[in-house]
Formats: sequence, structure tokens, C-alpha cells
Amino acid sequence: MKSTLQLFEVLLLMCGVFGADEDEVKSVSVMEGDSVTLNPDPDQIQGFIQILWRFGDPVIAQINRKVTSYPSYTDIFSGRLQLDQTGFLTINNMRIKHSGLYKIEVIKKAVISNIKFTVTVYESPSAVDAGVTDMKLMSVKEGDPVILQTGVPQLTGDMLIVWRFGDEGKLIAKHDIEAKSSPLYDERFRDRLKLNDQTGSLTITNTRTTDSGHYKVKISSNKQTLYQKYIVTVSEPGLSPAAVAGIVVAGIAVLLVIGLIYHRQTIAELAKIVSGVEGEDVELKTGVTKIQTSDLIEWKGGNKDNLIAQIKEGTITSYEDVLYGIFRNRLKLDMKTGSLTINNPRIEHTGPYKFLINEKCKKRFIVYIKVRTLTVKENDSDTLETKTEIQTGDEIRWMFGDKDALIAEIKGETREVTTYDGPDGRFRDRLELDMANGSLTIKNITADHAGIYKLLILSSGSTLCSKFFIYVKESTGSE
Repeated sequence: MKSTLQLFEVLLLMCGVFGADEDEVKSVSVMEGDSVTLNPDPDQIQGFIQILWRFGDPVIAQINRKVTSYPSYTDIFSGRLQLDQTGFLTINNMRIKHSGLYKIEVIKKAVISNIKFTVTVYESPSAVDAGVTDMKLMSVKEGDPVILQTGVPQLTGDMLIVWRFGDEGKLIAKHDIEAKSSPLYDERFRDRLKLNDQTGSLTITNTRTTDSGHYKVKISSNKQTLYQKYIVTVSEPGLSPAAVAGIVVAGIAVLLVIGLIYHRQTIAELAKIVSGVEGEDVELKTGVTKIQTSDLIEWKGGNKDNLIAQIKEGTITSYEDVLYGIFRNRLKLDMKTGSLTINNPRIEHTGPYKFLINEKCKKRFIVYIKVRTLTVKENDSDTLETKTEIQTGDEIRWMFGDKDALIAEIKGETREVTTYDGPDGRFRDRLELDMANGSLTIKNITADHAGIYKLLILSSGSTLCSKFFIYVKESTGSE
């Protein structure tokens, strides 16, 4: 009787026609480096004699009378497969090469069921926040190297390292150790990137201010996936203490994020980083489609959660005198969504922000405002714009270099405009100061005018500071 039953099972396996459903195909998408579980309907699995999982045609995993094995354990699935008694197949640390057709054959006494899965593995996107467990602040002077340490003591042969840069998450470096191929680098950095083949750490040589921003790394293996974030600030050599202080503020704000991160925290609970450039409006989007009329909407900013704006009973109120008046005439609230826009932001607007509905925190942000960088051709002119409405009595001061040498000013009440020759007379007959808005024009620029410029606007009760980096590009005869 036993041999008769086994013969019947073999005939079923050979024919595979009884009760087969060849039309059912499930589509699954998974990010490169992540894991995926192919889970058939439990009702179709119940009472099975044998389960066969195939990739293409070869059997890659099976259960035969409760015994699990991997008969075609090919290199591309090495150490990746987990098949449990429910028939669910988990594939860890996916790669593009694992895209394709997977089929499970469920063999029972009177029927064979076929279920197909089409798996698509796509490259890691820019958003890696779901698994971020740490964040680091790095500061370096232009021209010096910076090393972004992963903290991994030793890479293993199944690891995938993906480095991304900027708010758009542009891929700048990638190394699939398992593929035994050379690392790939972004041409933007032009031979200035180097991956450590032992740890996956990224070195940026000959740094530039344009390298400032957010860096993200994702390291995937068969056992786990690690994430890390960095904020890198590249400053000009000899940066003034005041400028460094602006960067430190950003660092303090960023470090606050670490205190908000807990084990297995959801994306909604994490602070969203929003970066911008001085003078360009920044919007903090709530994600709310429509707030209710009865809702109390509050925005808080700074380390002490100062109330800076609210919507209460349909009325918008901005508390512009808090935090030394840095938000005066700069905040705009959307009555429909509650989103907050900071107009014409400055470095001092860097820091933590909270969005609350009815006194419950719904979203957190870290705002990071970067210094504006300008590249000017030699012998050209350029205007450093304040983008600020100057009030009667405001005093305007323009300074240059690491010693904050005064090169132009507008006196408060008298509105007297004065320009100075500056260090070594390099600005003689080259400066024009607009009395209406305080913008500074530098004419006939040479290499001596490259460096950091600082603008101070001294008003009643507040002082605003803006900084600009000017780089002078040598003119060529063909230009």
C-alpha cells in the first residue's frame, strides 16, 4: 500500500495537472539589499505532502514530509534562503540578479497547486530613513579630506554598500562585494572619492564647499541591514568664529535627532531633515490634507520649544519676537494644511521644529540652512543681495575675510553710505552699496576678492547675519 501511494505521488509530480492554477501570478517589488517573503495562501498549503520552490526551472528550496532542504543551492542564493513549514520562502539581501519568476508547487494527495510570483528588485532609493539608527555631524575646512566612518569593523563577502548625497539622494558610490566588481563612483566628485574595502567607510579628498550636505549609507548583508546619516559642512580655511558658531548651531540641532530615535521607531516619529540655502524660502510640510476649524495648530522652534506660530479658531498668529526676533516678517502659515514657510531664511533659523495639532506633536523637523556659495569669473562683477526689506534706522555692515574687515556700511538714522578699501586696498573703487536694500556689488573681481563675506543687519531688538562664499574662476581666452 505504501509503495502504491508513493507511485501515485510520483505520477502527480510528473503530470502536475490536477487542480493546477497556471494563471495566478503575484507581483512583488523589493529594494536592493532588503529581504522579501513570498507567502502563498495558507489554505492552499494545508495538508501538503511536498512543497517545491523554483526560480525559473531549477528547484531552489523544498519541503518533503516536513524535511526542509535546498537542492539547487546555487551561488546567487548562497546563505539567503529560509523556507518554513508554512511554505513561506524568505530571500535575504536581494540583488538585481534575483529578479524573475518564482513558482511554488504544492503537492497534496489528490491535487497539485501552482502559484507564481514575479519579483522585481530595484536599486535602493534615496529615502533610507526607515532604518536610520545614528547620525553624525562632520566639519572640515576646504581642501582637507573627510572620512565618513561606517562603524563596521569588517565587511563580509555578501555585503552591498550604497552611498548617497544631497536631498535628492543621488547615488555617489556603490560596491557589491559579492559580485567581485570594482566600486562605482559618481563623476561629480571626479576621483575624489575612495571606499575603504575593509569597512565601507567613504573618504572625500580635496573637499569643496559644494560637498556640504547630507550623506547616507546603507550596508546590506544576509543577516542585517545597517543605515547611517551624516551632515558634512565644508568651510573656507580661516573661517571666522562667528561663522563657525553658525555651523555649531546646526550641529547641536542635528544631535537632537539622536535623542528622538528609539528601537524600531516608525518613520512618522522621526524628525525630517529639511535643508535650504540662505535667502531661499523653506517650507515645512505637515502632510495634512485639510485641518479642521476646531483644531489648534501650533508650531514650535528652538531647543526650548518656543511657540512661533499658531492657528486658533481660524486666526493665524505669529510670535515673531521670540528667539531674539529672528522670525520677524518671515513666517507664513497655510490655513488649509497648517504647513509653515520660513521666508528668506538665515543660518540662525537652523534647528529643531515641531508641528502640533491640539497640543499633540504630529511631526518633527530639523532645518539646516547652508551658506550661499557664488562662483564668479575673473574681471566680472557680482552683487551680494540681502533679499531683506531694510527698515528706517537699520544699520548695515558688510565685512570680509576671517578677520571681519569692515568694507561697507550704511549708518542707521543718518543713512550715510560708506565703502572702504579693505585689506591691502583690494576693494578700492570696486564697491557699490545699494542704500534701498543694502545689497553689495563688487566690480572687476580678481582672485584677491575670493573668500567669505558677512552681512550684519542691526535692527531694533534683533541682529540678522548672512554669509556668502565667493569663488573666483580664472577667465580663459575662449570665454
